[in-house]
Formats: sequence, C-alpha cells, structure tokens
Amino acid sequence: MDYNTLVQNIKDFMEDDGTEFSAAVPTFIDLTELRLSRDLKIPAFRRRQTSSLTANDPFLTMPTDMVSLENLQLVPGYTSGNTGSHQPLLLRSDEFMMEFWPDRTATGNPEYYSYFDDLTIYVAPTPATNIPVEISYRRRLPALSAANLTNWLTDNASDALLYGSLMEASMFNRNAGLNERYGAMYQAAVQRITEEQQMRNSIDNFYQKNEG
Repeated sequence: MDYNTLVQNIKDFMEDDGTEFSAAVPTFIDLTELRLSRDLKIPAFRRRQTSSLTANDPFLTMPTDMVSLENLQLVPGYTSGNTGSHQPLLLRSDEFMMEFWPDRTATGNPEYYSYFDDLTIYVAPTPATNIPVEISYRRRLPALSAANLTNWLTDNASDALLYGSLMEASMFNRNAGLNERYGAMYQAAVQRITEEQQMRNSIDNFYQKNEG
C-alpha cells in the first residue's frame, strides 16, 4: 500500500468522498502516524547517528527528526586515555549542571548533559577538544504525503495505519460506533506488530549468540 492507495481506502471504507472530508484525509493520516510513533516501541523508530562536540563549545544540536534522546556517548579514541569503550554521558538537571560546572568557558572531559531547548543539549565540562559522539534516539518516520508515497508504516504496518486513519475519520464524521470498531481493530493491529517485532528481535538475538 502507498499513500495514494491509503487515501482512497479511507474514502471507500467511510463511503465519503465529499470535498470537506477529502480535504481532511491528509490530517487523518498525519495524526495516525503521530499516534503510531508513540504506540509502537520498535526498532524502526530508533536511530543512531554520529556527530561531534566542538572544542570550547558546550552545545550540541540534536537531529531534526528526534522525538526523544535515548543516550549520548563519547566515541572511543578521542583522547589517548579513552581507547576501549564508548563513554556514556549522564543526564542531569539544569540545577546540577550549574552547580557542577558554573563557568562554561572552563574546559575538561564531558561527563554530563542536560537539555537547553527542544533541539539542543549542553554538556559539562565544556569539551577541551573536538570529540566524536554517538547519538541514539527515537525518531518520527518521514511523513507520508503525495511527495513521499511510502515509509516503514506503509510497508510493514499498513493495517494499523489504515485503522488508525479510519478512527480519525470516524471522529471527524461524529460516528461513535465506527470509531469504537476501528479503535479495537487498530489496537489489535498494534499488538500484532509489536509481537512480530519482539519475535524478530528474539530470533536475531539467537543467531547473534550462536554465530561461529
């Protein structure tokens, strides 16, 4: 299924191709993608990305598709004494950061981080040199649209995507019966997808443990 097919399916299932309803269909899909990004705890919504802390600069901009930061790690080898494993930075409150490192112009090896705004974190101590970092975070998938016809959801969770969109459409049409029906179908589809992903992860872990 792709975006255009999804749009047509929503109209067909709801038996409504009126101008007002048609104009609202993209919103139904947007809201469902947002709902699924919160309801599905699966690898598709996780991403790792490398970046770099800059010498004498405590601030680091996060990826634009980030929903929540899972962990931030310094990459091995940034100093002669750090060649073995990744060094995770620990999340702390603003109050802790101000007390621990009140002078951001002073430098050292970063140990902690805190949120400065939605897309920026700051670290303490301020790095004395450029340091590569690895960012692990939850993201939103590239949104479906007429210009982006497919993503992970259309390929792997088309049932949940459709039922969620029909839930939104039912609310739009003030049809409580259909909303309840499609809500149950949506929840069942989310459960099945979650179980499939858990099974996949278990199989992957089995083969990883038994390689060689």
